[in-house]
Amino acid sequence: MDYKKQIIDKVESFYLDVVEEFKEAEMQIIKDSKFKMIFKKKNYDGNIEHLKKCKKMALNIDVDDIKIPADDRMARQVVKAFEKCLVHFNNLCDTHTRLQMGLKGKAENKEQMKFSDYKELFQKVQTARNSLNSALHEMDLVYTDYAYDEDEDTSIKYVE
Repeated sequence: MDYKKQIIDKVESFYLDVVEEFKEAEMQIIKDSKFKMIFKKKNYDGNIEHLKKCKKMALNIDVDDIKIPADDRMARQVVKAFEKCLVHFNNLCDTHTRLQMGLKGKAENKEQMKFSDYKELFQKVQTARNSLNSALHEMDLVYTDYAYDEDEDTSIKYVE
């Protein structure tokens, strides 16, 4: 398979599979956090497992095995930006997991969690999310040009 197609497939797999799965996990966490759910039992273990699944899916995306020619600077930029996104995504999954574990411990009276502890963990989640969004934006700029160039290479050539 062409290296350009491999890069595009991996990036699109990240967006379509991993990020979408993460959105589902995050939506469940948000739903559990609503005020009307205050007296209902939360599924912290399910949320934690869902986040770990997302991280594992991201870790299974490997771009190191793609053989990119040394002269294709743009492909290298896309891969570098993509790897940065993967690092930030994994960090977001980890911080979200720590927050869910802390809330689970608090709910089960296994550990003390002051509001300041919660606020600190929540701020770390927000910071990780902002970092990921920034990395995704940077990658999107490079990737869009790269994917567009790829489309140009495979466009239909009209015969005169």
